[in-house]
Amino acid sequence: MLKNCCLLLASIVFFTACNDEAYQKPDDPLEAGMDFIRFALDGDMPRAKVFVLPDADNESLFKEQEKNFAAKPAREKSEYKSASIRINQTVPVNDSTVLINYSNSYRNKNNEIKLVRVGGEWWVDFKYTFTGENALDSLSR
Repeated sequence: MLKNCCLLLASIVFFTACNDEAYQKPDDPLEAGMDFIRFALDGDMPRAKVFVLPDADNESLFKEQEKNFAAKPAREKSEYKSASIRINQTVPVNDSTVLINYSNSYRNKNNEIKLVRVGGEWWVDFKYTFTGENALDSLSR
């Protein structure tokens, strides 16, 4: 019996590890942005953090958002997890910067993220979200 339980546990750990290793960040900025948003809405902060451009400001802001999400009531977390992503507008600023304006079906509020290509990978410049300006709204005026 103990041997069967150990074998089952080892199998679960193995398949979980394999699934995480199989995930590859998308080469497309829209797909990368949507994956980041989905992981964040799902509360899967370790996977969302994989997309955050590594610098002190981004890491500090993301850590604060992790704490804020963790403190939300279970019902609200569930609503975020079941929410769909609505892409309102995607604007390529140049060949290495893309702005994505989006909302989700739970909180129908426009948000914006900035993706930058660094080292051949698309990263979310998380601090851009907290500048207080919605650049795409400014462009459409």
